[in-house]
Amino acid sequence: MKGYLPKVFERYSGADGFLFLQDHMILNYWNLLQADKEKLWITNKIAHSWVTVPLESNKEEWFVKQGALVKQVIGNSPVHFQTNYKENMGEEKIAFCGSELFYIPRRFVEDFGDLVGLVGDLDLHHKIAVPMFFMAMDSPQNFDSEALAGTVFKTQLPANATFKTIYTAQAPAVFPVKVMNEIDFIKVIRLMSIGDPLLMELV
Repeated sequence: MKGYLPKVFERYSGADGFLFLQDHMILNYWNLLQADKEKLWITNKIAHSWVTVPLESNKEEWFVKQGALVKQVIGNSPVHFQTNYKENMGEEKIAFCGSELFYIPRRFVEDFGDLVGLVGDLDLHHKIAVPMFFMAMDSPQNFDSEALAGTVFKTQLPANATFKTIYTAQAPAVFPVKVMNEIDFIKVIRLMSIGDPLLMELV
């Protein structure tokens, strides 16, 4: 985490919140109009996106090292971050999240920036850092977890998968939808126009 997101926050300081998407994530924004824009959203209700990893008996060195870095960051954090994190996660496990999609409302922007600063140049992977930030900022009970809970999330796609077989306009988001060229873009926009007919003006 090198502090890119806080720079985005500074540049758009008047925004009500910030929604982050990784490549190949399609957002069906019309399904998020009722989501609580004052709460954190992340994919913690999606099994293959958010996983809790035990540390004590873990044989994978990478997770053990990442866990040690998490303890270091949290240990050096202000008390309210420490309290939140320990109540939410404890010290014997860490959360691993692809962080393909998450939302930070304005009121948490400063906290997020502070946590990025606490990580500094440590080699903490973003898939460990982002869920750590969320657990330090607030309790999952206070997240609007339902906002993204219906996301279509595929880790393995069949060889014959097409946009039509993956995509649905009823989900808040769909992953992965790999748009490789203009023809793909047109196909996806036409599918998305089921949810927002005005998109057809783009094609």
